[in-house]
Amino acid sequence: MTFAEFFRRAITSPNEPQGRTPYPYQTAFAEGDALPKLLNVPTGIGKTAAAILGWLYRRREAASHMRSTTPRRLVYCLPMRTLVEQTRDCAVMWLDRLGLFAGTVEYTDEAKTRVKSYTLDLDKPPKGIAVHVLMGGADASKWDEHPEQDAILIGTQDMLLSRALNRGYGMSRYRWPMHFGLLNNDCLWVMDETQLMGVGLTTTAQLQGLRSKLATYGVTHSLWMSATLDTSPIRTVDHPESATGFLSLALTDADRKHEPVKKRLSATKALEKSKLVLTAESEKRNYAKELAATVRDAHRAGTLTLVVMNRVARAQEVFSELQSLTKAKTKPSPLAADLALIHARFRPHDRKHHEQALFSDSMPEAGRIVVATQAIEAGVDVSAATLFSELAPWSSLVQRFGRCNRGGEFSDSRVIWIDTILKDDKDKIAIPYESTEFDKSRQFLATLDDAGPAALEAIHDERPAPVVHTLRRKDLLDLWDTTPDLAGNDLDVSRFIREGDDTDVQFFWREIVADQPPESFPAAQRQELCSVSIGRARDFLDKLKKTSKQFALVWKPLEKETKWQPVDPREVRPGMVLLLRPEMGGYLDAVGWTGDPSNKPTPQPPAIGTSDEDMNDGSNAKAPRWVSLTQHLDDVSLAAAGLQTGFANGIVDVLWDAIITAARWHDVGKAHPAFQNMLVRRLIDASDRRSTMWAKSDGSQTGRPRYFADVAEKEERIGFRHELASAIAWLAHRGKQPDANLIAFLIAAHHGKVRGSIRSLPNEIPPADSAIKFARGLWHGDVLPPVDLGNGESIPTTSIDLSLMELGESTSGPSWLARVLALRDDKDLGPFRLSFLEMLLRVADWRGSSAGEKQND
Repeated sequence: MTFAEFFRRAITSPNEPQGRTPYPYQTAFAEGDALPKLLNVPTGIGKTAAAILGWLYRRREAASHMRSTTPRRLVYCLPMRTLVEQTRDCAVMWLDRLGLFAGTVEYTDEAKTRVKSYTLDLDKPPKGIAVHVLMGGADASKWDEHPEQDAILIGTQDMLLSRALNRGYGMSRYRWPMHFGLLNNDCLWVMDETQLMGVGLTTTAQLQGLRSKLATYGVTHSLWMSATLDTSPIRTVDHPESATGFLSLALTDADRKHEPVKKRLSATKALEKSKLVLTAESEKRNYAKELAATVRDAHRAGTLTLVVMNRVARAQEVFSELQSLTKAKTKPSPLAADLALIHARFRPHDRKHHEQALFSDSMPEAGRIVVATQAIEAGVDVSAATLFSELAPWSSLVQRFGRCNRGGEFSDSRVIWIDTILKDDKDKIAIPYESTEFDKSRQFLATLDDAGPAALEAIHDERPAPVVHTLRRKDLLDLWDTTPDLAGNDLDVSRFIREGDDTDVQFFWREIVADQPPESFPAAQRQELCSVSIGRARDFLDKLKKTSKQFALVWKPLEKETKWQPVDPREVRPGMVLLLRPEMGGYLDAVGWTGDPSNKPTPQPPAIGTSDEDMNDGSNAKAPRWVSLTQHLDDVSLAAAGLQTGFANGIVDVLWDAIITAARWHDVGKAHPAFQNMLVRRLIDASDRRSTMWAKSDGSQTGRPRYFADVAEKEERIGFRHELASAIAWLAHRGKQPDANLIAFLIAAHHGKVRGSIRSLPNEIPPADSAIKFARGLWHGDVLPPVDLGNGESIPTTSIDLSLMELGESTSGPSWLARVLALRDDKDLGPFRLSFLEMLLRVADWRGSSAGEKQND
C-alpha cells in the first residue's frame, strides 16, 4: 500500500465523500530513507499525523529494510496533560480505521470522528497496535508486560522523562528499571510542542546522545517538532550537531500549493492592543471585572471567543465575572453566550465538562466564550473568531494566535493583546514568565497590525540559550542504580524535567470513615486526581498544618503497620499522590484547584479497582493454586523461550541464553526455610504441605506474611529476599561459567529490589552473633536444601555466602558492587541494554507465573 492510500484510509472519516491526501512533507517523513530529527511546520498543518502515521507506515507497510530499522515503540512526549488526550484519541481513531487497533473503540457520533472510550486486548498477542497513556492519574495499563508488541505510548514529559531517567513518577519504585529499559531501547521518541518543554528539552537531547554512545537494543531515535522550533537546547555536549546539520523536514513549495495549507498560511487576524492593562494594583482591584466586560462587548454571536490568561487564578476570576454577567439584570442585557473554563488544575471529570463545550461541533446561536490558560496554546485544534491574550513570551503568543482563525474561515477575526506593566524585575505579576520576555514580545507586537502566519514569519526571535541543569553521563550512570541511599532518599530528577515549581503532585479527595483508610482502600484513579504545582501544594498543606493541624496522607508500602502516612509539607516531592478528606478543601468542582481550605469538593467515587497494596513489583507469592518450585522454574523457562520467539522478527542481538538460564535459576532461593515456612505457617494444618517445596500458595493463609528461619519461629527474617539467595546459589554452583555475573544480576534483580548493592535494611533483626553478616533477611551461613531445577538438573545443598557484601576482593571473588558496575559499564552492555535484559526476565516470570496458576492442581 502506498503512503497516500494508507494516509487516506486513516484520516478520512466515513461520511467524507472524498479522501484526503497527505502533504508532501508527510510523505517524505513516511517514505524517506532516514528518519528526520527536526520537524519545523506551522501550527495546524498535520505534524501529529506526520509523526504517528509516518511511524505506523514505516513499521507496517514500508519496504522490509525500513520496517526492520523502525523502532517498535512510538513514544509521543507532550509538555501538557490537555494535549495527551487529544493525541491519544487521534491515534486510536486512525488505528481503528486502518484495522490495526489492538482493541475496540466506542465513538460519540455516528460518523466516528470523536472517540468516547476504548478497551485494549493485550493478553492474547494481537496483530494490532495498542495505545497507552502515561500521565499523572492515568489508568494503569499492562504495556510493560508486552515488550515484543508494537505500541504507541503517549504521555506528559513528567511521566515519560522520569521513567526514562529510572525514577518514574507515580509508580512503584520496583518497576522503575523496567520502564527505564523499555523507554531507552527500540523506541522512536517524538517531542511535540518543544517550545513548552523547558529543561526537559535539553534532557531529551542528552538522553538521545547517551543512547548512541552507550548502546541500545534496536534503533532508538528522537524527533523534535514545533511551529517555533529552536534547536539550541538540543545541541548539547553528548548530542552535538554535525557539520551538515540535523536532518530536518519543513514545508516545501509543493506543500504551500495545497489549498488547505495556502488558506491557513494566508489567513489574516487583525491585531490590536487593549486599553486594559494588567498591573499588580489592577489585578487586586478590578482587572478581572473589566476584562470580563471587555470580552462581553467584543464577543460576536454564533462564534467562539477565546480568552487566554497566564495564571490559573486570574482565569478563574475572569470566568466567575463572566458568569455574573450572565445573571446581570441591568443594561446591557445579560450575557447569553455559553461559558467554559480550561486549565490544567481540574480533575479530569470536571475538566471534561468544560472541554466538551470547547470541542463541540455545534455552536449555540449566542456563541461561546472560553477562558483558558497555557493549556490551550499548543496543539488544541480550535478556531476562534476573537482572541484575547495577556502578554507572554513570543513563542507562546505565536501558539495562542494559532487558535484564532485557524483555517482562514473568518474575514474579520480579531486578536487583542493585553499589556503587562511591572514595577520591577521581581514583580510577581509576571509569573510564570520573566520580565525580559515581556519586553521582547512588546517590541515585536509594536511592529505588527496582523497576527496571521504570513505576518509572523517576518519576526525572527533569537533567544539566548537558557541556563539549565544538564543531564550528564555521570548523572545517568548514578541513576541506573535504584537503591536508596543510607538515609532512604533517592536522587532527585525533577531538575532535569521541569524548571522551578512546575513539577506537579496529585491530590484526590475521599470520604474516610475511620481514622485511617484501610489497606483495601481502592488506589487513586484518574477521574479523582487534580494536578497541582509543588509550590502551591506545599503552601496549601502548610496552611492546613498551621490552622487545623491536618495533614495529607501518602501511601508508603514499605511501612510495617499503617501504610497511609501523614506527609509533612517539606516532604512533598514531584509525582506524589496525596489523599485529602473533602472537608480539608482546596478545590471547587466548577473552577478547579483554588488552594482555599474553605472550598469543598464533591468526592469522585472510585470505580472498583485495585488497592494501593497492589501497587508493588508483582512478586506476590499468592496464586489461585499451589505451585511447586520445580514446576514454576519450568514455567518461567518456557515463558522466556516464548519471549525469544516473539522477538524473532525484531532485534536479534539479545543475550537469550543468559535470560533463559536466569529463568531456570531465578527462584531457587525460595527453597530457603524462611520462605517455605512463610507459605505454610498460617495454614490450620500445614503437615500435608511441608513435604513439597513450593513457589506459590493458593492464598488461603490468613494474617500478614512473616518469614521465620525455623519452625519454632525464633528467628524472624524481616525484609527476606529470595532472589538474593537465588543469585548467591547460582554463583556458588555456576560462578565460573561465561556470563556468570550477568546471570547472577538478572536473577537478583527480577523483582527490582536487589540491584546495584547489597546491604541490610534498618528494620532487620540482626543475628545474636555480631560477627555474622546479614542482609535482606539472609544470614551468612544459611543453608538452602537441594533443589530440582526441572530440566533434569538439580543442585545440592548450598551455603549462603554473604562475603559478596564486602568491598573489594573476598574469598568468593569480587564484591557484588564491583560485578554489577562492571556489567553497567561494559561497552557491549551498558545501562540501557542491561535494564532491557532485566525487564525481559521479569516479564518471563510474570508469564510463567500466570501459566502455572492456570494448570490443573
